[in-house]
Amino acid sequence: MYCLLGNIAFEPIDLTEFSETHGANFAEHQVLEGKPRLQAMGEQLIELSFALRLHYKIGGVESRYQALLKAQSQQQALALIWGRGKYKGNFVITSITSTTLYTDARGNALCRELKIQLKEFVGDPQQSLLGEALNLGGKSLLGSILPESVTNALSEVKSAVNKGVEIYQQGKRLVNEAQNTLAIAKQMVNDPSLALAYLPSALNSLGGALGGFGEVTGMGGIFEGIAEVLPAVSGFVQEVGEIYSDVSQVYQEVNQVVSSAKQDWHRLFDSTETHFNQINHRFEVIAPKVAEMTAWIVIRADEEDDDTTNLT
Repeated sequence: MYCLLGNIAFEPIDLTEFSETHGANFAEHQVLEGKPRLQAMGEQLIELSFALRLHYKIGGVESRYQALLKAQSQQQALALIWGRGKYKGNFVITSITSTTLYTDARGNALCRELKIQLKEFVGDPQQSLLGEALNLGGKSLLGSILPESVTNALSEVKSAVNKGVEIYQQGKRLVNEAQNTLAIAKQMVNDPSLALAYLPSALNSLGGALGGFGEVTGMGGIFEGIAEVLPAVSGFVQEVGEIYSDVSQVYQEVNQVVSSAKQDWHRLFDSTETHFNQINHRFEVIAPKVAEMTAWIVIRADEEDDDTTNLT
């Protein structure tokens, strides 16, 4: 691993350019004669600039790109770590520029070029970067300017569908993270100790995915009652259950290698690649249902807004 930004890993082959800017502030005081005098006012925040290329053969393209966008949109302060534990500091993403170089036949990005601007964050990374001014009297100032229908008018049915979709999408992202991590480990197979170091992270992602998919399957009774209103949920839980079984197989095989004194790397990567192909196929099969459920949530929200705002 070359560097880790938050939980997003980059390898040396990913980065094509890196620059770092340091600065200091000085106050300039005019004098009657001669040149002005300078007074040191402190350091400027460090600014970093990355140029990198994400390729599907090295790791997940879309999952890492979306993780970066999410971190930027949520104004997250991310720890930046070099190599094997050199802590650089906390940074926020100020801008992301993406160029898609080529895609597959379905429009999925197989290679992206990214330019990322980071700025040093000094303070408590656990505190919201939006600031205390947006949380007056224990209530969100942003929430107070939104229509009441947007924040309150959520039916139980819509909430259940929304919850199921969100949990499923989170599980899918974790599966992608695990697949990316194992792809990196495969590149390190000539250094078994380094390859082995990546497996706990893959197990953590797989375990999180199993927890999410298991929760969705536990909502089967709820979705049965919703099927009359939203036919797309029919079979959704069953298909998620099949994904759960495949992910469970991958988890067991990776865990066996971690626990074993002797690792059969070729068997592990061949087997997990087969399982991931099956899982990705199931993701494609279930995608139309998830898209319809998501669209229904949006339409339902619009209807609730209209019903509330049109009251006289």
